[in-house]
Amino acid sequence: MSSELEGVESGEPSYFYGFNTAEIKSHHVLIFALIVAAGLLFHFRHKIAEAHDRYRTRQRARNGFYDRLNPFEQEIADGLSSSNFDLEANVNSGDQRKGLSTEAKAEIKTIMDNQGISFDEARLQYTRSQLNENNIDSNGMPKDPKLVTF
Repeated sequence: MSSELEGVESGEPSYFYGFNTAEIKSHHVLIFALIVAAGLLFHFRHKIAEAHDRYRTRQRARNGFYDRLNPFEQEIADGLSSSNFDLEANVNSGDQRKGLSTEAKAEIKTIMDNQGISFDEARLQYTRSQLNENNIDSNGMPKDPKLVTF
């Protein structure tokens, strides 16, 4: 015991209770790792949520969930319905049509995701772009300079 006290007085590293005070304690490493993991989870939370949504969609498709839906029910589930464009009435009336155009649905969903706007606003922008592509004015008149109306 006297040799331990001599080390303390001479400035050498001291040992108390069987461990060196300069050692890193394992619980400190664990706490640090948990803090880093929590920070990474918080930083990438949006990407984790998107990956989880993609996983759930794949699982539902694999289990045939979307096969059981009426095409209009699937579009309602995708967020392509509103009070101005009510697809619930189509479902309630037993409408047997194939649903909305595949290209239009994809374009409207892209507009909604990119610009962060509602379904009605995205549908309006899509309709205006389709009219413009077909050379039709916003009031419904063709832009053809040779057009003669009576």
